[in-house]
Amino acid sequence: MIETQPTPIENMHVITFGTCFDGYAEPALEAAVFQVQEVRGKHIILNLEALASLDSRALGKLFLTYHHLNRKQIRLSMVNPKPAVREMLAFVNFPKIVPIYDSVDDVVAFENRQLESTALPSLGAKRGPS
Repeated sequence: MIETQPTPIENMHVITFGTCFDGYAEPALEAAVFQVQEVRGKHIILNLEALASLDSRALGKLFLTYHHLNRKQIRLSMVNPKPAVREMLAFVNFPKIVPIYDSVDDVVAFENRQLESTALPSLGAKRGPS
């Protein structure tokens, strides 16, 4: 089972996986990604907390999902994979293209820091009357 929910940051959504992600779950992932795109999501977080295992077909689907989202300028992050899942992801170098965080809160905090840093005026700009 795969569920989708928004986060406190607009345009950021979490897709939570069930205990198994295999070929039978692929349509659910596609539907969840499509749902997020429809609401103009710009960042998708894959919550892997409950996921116990991945097979090669699921890894392939994750790569395809990443490339599909990347073309649409939608960022992808992963959170809280179990050690066996993290090991499988590392084996195929997935963390080099998709960041892995410890929790959804960590991704939200990182995104908030990014938003704040882009909102700050540049340090070289003059302040006050010239």
